[in-house]
Amino acid sequence: MNGENLATATSGIRSELLRYVSGYSILGIVAFSALVPWFVANFLGWPDSSGALSVSDNIRIFWSLAASIAPVATFAGSYLVTREAYYGTLRRTVVAAGMANVVTSKYAAAVMVGAGTVITGLAVWGGTVAFSLPPDVAPQLLAPDSLGLLPGVLVASAIAAVWGCSLGWIFQHYYATTILTLVIPLAVELPLLANAPDMARWLPSGALAGIASVPFEGLLEPVPAFFVSLGWLAVAGLGAAWSLRRKEL
Repeated sequence: MNGENLATATSGIRSELLRYVSGYSILGIVAFSALVPWFVANFLGWPDSSGALSVSDNIRIFWSLAASIAPVATFAGSYLVTREAYYGTLRRTVVAAGMANVVTSKYAAAVMVGAGTVITGLAVWGGTVAFSLPPDVAPQLLAPDSLGLLPGVLVASAIAAVWGCSLGWIFQHYYATTILTLVIPLAVELPLLANAPDMARWLPSGALAGIASVPFEGLLEPVPAFFVSLGWLAVAGLGAAWSLRRKEL
């Protein structure tokens, strides 16, 4: 990539990120990045039960709940596309920058948005839940052994955002992608993860949970789960390419 192409790519990604953080919607995404793990924690009865668990068990539960931010990252990735589709500016952006540049910029921004979403959720939710944990647990969340689980959570959220970006390109409809990225994972896939992991591990959320090493029996190990996620990304990417060919922006 020469200097001119690099400058174009950098400018495109910067524009996508600026659009993403503009307006009040970003506050909703930040709120959801904290509310979703809080909701899942209450579903599991934690941290109320943390006093009866070992330090290592509490740490694994914490990072497993952090992985539940992935659906929010999926929504955030889709929002890079659906925001412009909703306000009717997508066609103008494509005309100004070119389809290839816009698609590439949005996917690259999705990776950054996915990582940023989980870091924000960890700061907001994790920062508050730490005060509800036993005194010997909270300091250990920042220990090297605990932070060793962070990369899996980051990778899962980045993949989730790219998956969401493809869904945004496929449907280009804010409300449809909201249902697909937030409602279905929490209302359908989460109960399956808890009750039928042998089935759920092949679904997008189940594969992401495997990457993040969520301790549900029956889930795939991180490496096989990563390849399952790549399969879902390939399917979604093909769907996005097909949708862009048949739709006039």
